[in-house]
Amino acid sequence: MSKIKLLALFGESSAGKDSIQHWLTHTFKNIHGIISYTTRPPRDYEVEGREYHFISDIKFKTLIESNKMLEYTKFNNWYYGTYINELDKNKINVGIFNPEGVENILSHTNINVLPVWIKASDKTRLLRSLQREAYPDCLEICRRFLADQKDFSNINFDYEIFLNEYSYNDYYGFLNRPKISDFIKGQN
Repeated sequence: MSKIKLLALFGESSAGKDSIQHWLTHTFKNIHGIISYTTRPPRDYEVEGREYHFISDIKFKTLIESNKMLEYTKFNNWYYGTYINELDKNKINVGIFNPEGVENILSHTNINVLPVWIKASDKTRLLRSLQREAYPDCLEICRRFLADQKDFSNINFDYEIFLNEYSYNDYYGFLNRPKISDFIKGQN
């Protein structure tokens, strides 16, 4: 039996993970975008079923108890995770995870995982955070930046890096990374 393929994107807040996932899933027919589940309320710009599936604590805990979550974590009193049925066995899956989620997925022997750390400068990330909402919550932006310093200080698994400072025009550079290109072409 062949393994399910998963391109696991992770990175600090506003590094561009969602934009890269969106570009990949809309550019390549063989790539399936995973939509994560969360118990937190949606942000102003988020739409149910696009950025996340927003569900109740009770529903999320039921999925955990019935072993239907590929991975999950609790952060700031909210659950985040990947429902196992989000994976497409016939395509390359691409999802967005935190470092703990990537570590959990790497423990699954039936999944071929390529972690990719999406990076951008603090200045770029801050500008993106401020520009994506009409009335950004600056305290929340600062909280996320400080949490990122802790969450990304000690990554203990192998990964590829993609520097994402610019726009969609530069996403083809994502494919120029040999391991990423081979993974998408099916050579890994």
